[in-house]
Amino acid sequence: MKDTIRVALVQPKPYAEFDDPRNIAHGLHLLERIRGHQLDMVCFPEYFPFAGEEMLAEAARDLQAYIVAGLVEQDGGRLYNTATLFDRCGRLLGRQRKANVGALERDHWHITPGDGVFRAFPVDFGKIGLPVCIDFWGQPDAATQLANEGVEIVFNISIFPILRGHWKTGALVRAFDNFLAVVGVNTADYNAVIGGRRYHQHGGGSFVIQPPRFLDKASFRRWFRSLDSLEDWVTVELDALEQVHVAEVHLGSVRRYRREFWNRFGFQRV
Repeated sequence: MKDTIRVALVQPKPYAEFDDPRNIAHGLHLLERIRGHQLDMVCFPEYFPFAGEEMLAEAARDLQAYIVAGLVEQDGGRLYNTATLFDRCGRLLGRQRKANVGALERDHWHITPGDGVFRAFPVDFGKIGLPVCIDFWGQPDAATQLANEGVEIVFNISIFPILRGHWKTGALVRAFDNFLAVVGVNTADYNAVIGGRRYHQHGGGSFVIQPPRFLDKASFRRWFRSLDSLEDWVTVELDALEQVHVAEVHLGSVRRYRREFWNRFGFQRV
């Protein structure tokens, strides 16, 4: 199993209406920028492209990469805000439904909250988690559940009418508590139209957070003794413009040193 993966953070500027059918075409156009990059994962933000499952499956086959996208799922007459995962062959691997659904989502799109169970998805480079937006950075339950299930990296798709400035802080806390990597993907800065009203979406700031890379146990222990802040855990942070950024995420440190990290702090984990 590979220690280092290549991830594309797709930070699009959507059309004003969340469910605008042009968003899927725009998302696929952005993927042309990363053709040939030998990626492991492509990550879109929350509610983007909203729909377009078949076309995303085809894109995953074409890129031979996993894709996670913000899609609205309809099930039994109910709608769910989901992070939807496709494998390298374009097969639907599963969905993570958002549990903490905000007022705008409930009132305008009639989104139903998920069950609050956060699932570990096995992929060919380990186990991943897909908690949506505030489910991850706003409360500790998702990260704790996922780390206890052996998840090494979380893909946190998000949008921000409010609180974008707190997102990275919250994600850093979850990464520290659970000694895991986090890829957070937001839209670019833009104005959305919801129910006929304009809502500014505070865009940008997509990031990669990851524990440092250690050569051996001795280097881990030296690092631990000098640990003072988590500034060096933030290895990527994008500006507010539309872009696609390819980053490397190292999972070896999580695999080899998570238990020792917890043990040194006395964290009681399963």
